[in-house]
Amino acid sequence: MKGLATETPSELKPCVICDDASGQGAEQYILLLTGSLQGIGTVFGGSSLVFGVVIIMGVSIFSGMGYGLLFRHEAPDAASAVAWGLIYGLLWWFIGPMTLLPLLLGGSLSWTTGTAASLLPSLIGHLIYGAGTALTFLGLERRHAAWLMLDPRIAAREARRTRPTGTPAPALWLFTLGLGILLPIILR
Repeated sequence: MKGLATETPSELKPCVICDDASGQGAEQYILLLTGSLQGIGTVFGGSSLVFGVVIIMGVSIFSGMGYGLLFRHEAPDAASAVAWGLIYGLLWWFIGPMTLLPLLLGGSLSWTTGTAASLLPSLIGHLIYGAGTALTFLGLERRHAAWLMLDPRIAAREARRTRPTGTPAPALWLFTLGLGILLPIILR
């Protein structure tokens, strides 16, 4: 069984492709509407819109690779992929605009309901990004798996790696998404 340290660059390639082809456009559109793209550029010393887009694309490529490394072989169908993607988008919403961006801008960490409410458009963008990344990765993973199934030994190994349906994962998805999205609304 391969670990994270044994991933080869050719195995990371679908992760990069799925990130560029996924919900990245929706996230950038929401960031543009809220005026956050220029703010992201100022963190790294630029002030133009193009510089902000380049920074977001770079961060998104690495987060797409992270999705591929964490959730490879986890989604047997599209519904599972979307659920894992929504959780991953929620996780990046907490990591990015709720935690890292205020710290990089020289502010303090503020996990309040007011901050969460002001970042609601960013949450929607991150959820769309996560679901788009997951669906695109699932399609690329299935395409790659179909090619691997030509060798019976590899087919048997890949069948053992894929998570079967009927596991308690949907309960975890529902609990995590419900807690992450509804808790700021309830505490408001």
